[in-house]
Amino acid sequence: MKLMVVGHPFLLAYNQQKYVVMKRLDRDLRLRLIVPTRWRERFEPTDYQVHPELSAEEVVPLKPRAGKSLMTYLYDPRLLVKCLREFQPDVIHLDPGEPQALMTVETIMLQRIYAPSAAVTLWTVDNLLRPRGFPLGVLKKRLRAYSLPRTDAVLCCNRRAAELLKEEGRFNGICEVLPQYGLDTTEHQPGKEPELRAQLGLGESLVIGHVGQMVERKGLRLLFEALGNLLHYPWKLLLVGSGPLDQEIREQWMAKLPGRIVLVPAVPYEQVNRYLRCVDIFVLASQSVPYWQEQFGLALAQAMMLGIPCIGSTSGSIPEVLGPGGLLFEEGRSADLQKRLNALLDSAEMRKELGDQARRFALQHYTREGIAARYMDAFEKVRCNHTGERDEKKETLELESLARKI
Repeated sequence: MKLMVVGHPFLLAYNQQKYVVMKRLDRDLRLRLIVPTRWRERFEPTDYQVHPELSAEEVVPLKPRAGKSLMTYLYDPRLLVKCLREFQPDVIHLDPGEPQALMTVETIMLQRIYAPSAAVTLWTVDNLLRPRGFPLGVLKKRLRAYSLPRTDAVLCCNRRAAELLKEEGRFNGICEVLPQYGLDTTEHQPGKEPELRAQLGLGESLVIGHVGQMVERKGLRLLFEALGNLLHYPWKLLLVGSGPLDQEIREQWMAKLPGRIVLVPAVPYEQVNRYLRCVDIFVLASQSVPYWQEQFGLALAQAMMLGIPCIGSTSGSIPEVLGPGGLLFEEGRSADLQKRLNALLDSAEMRKELGDQARRFALQHYTREGIAARYMDAFEKVRCNHTGERDEKKETLELESLARKI
């Protein structure tokens, strides 16, 4: 199979590992990753990289043009046409590939002219499909009306995204729910990081952790409020990430909770597991807002794989990601979160039991090899269906031509 992937996350070598594993699963897989030359990752401009197990030919950097957000950026069409013409993929996968994104529309338009035999698949996280006012609402509908009927499969980050796609009624192809990435089980072995704990000043405290963007919608203020009522326990809060709330945390919450909060700026993806191994309880307290609700929560899956007991809100896809491997609380309700924290802070036995359940669930659902195999199955199914439909159309045209001659 010749697979072309178009998506900005794969300018990072760490994220390219998904396709490295696919190549191990299928030695005949030929790959092209079309990535931006540069992109803002975790608030920092990042140049494209090439994984050691991929060749320079397999990672093709193109300078993004027009807008710089997921929905508005484009590639130079001449360069994208060159890639399509030379590679002639069997499957083109847009990841992420929201149907209304300009990059999605651009790629599909050019595919139909320069690689017409290719099947097209999209990966979407949209679990709100929120309406827009005029004129953006009209534009969004028209772009989706163009992209979806010309797509062979949509792979959805969560069940709600799949439900909304079905309700919208514009797409009748293959639809599956698949996380964007899987996790390396060798990187995510349960254990402790005593040296790092000591460097961070965590000592013998019970460490509650959060990894992700320091933004309001992640429910951090709610977490601070709940923990403020549990000062009789010897906990410390480890926050790993960066964002608009950094200053508020340093100036306001560290003063209200002196000696309790350790804030570490965002770290590379490959180091996240080390910081999580310093954590005794992981919390994802996300709160839905009109324009967003939790779409997956990769750090939550990582914590589960490491055997850490987890607490999550009911926002978006968190309940399905947690499964039986964690405790849920009603989003936005500080008292509910406090109750769950109290239970885990109070019982080492409960922490151990819940952590074991979390790891078992993660090993069943979130391993890199398992996710890669599911993607390969989806791509192969799409390729076979697309080839069959193309052959059927060709046969129909030949029969019609023969009938006219007779």
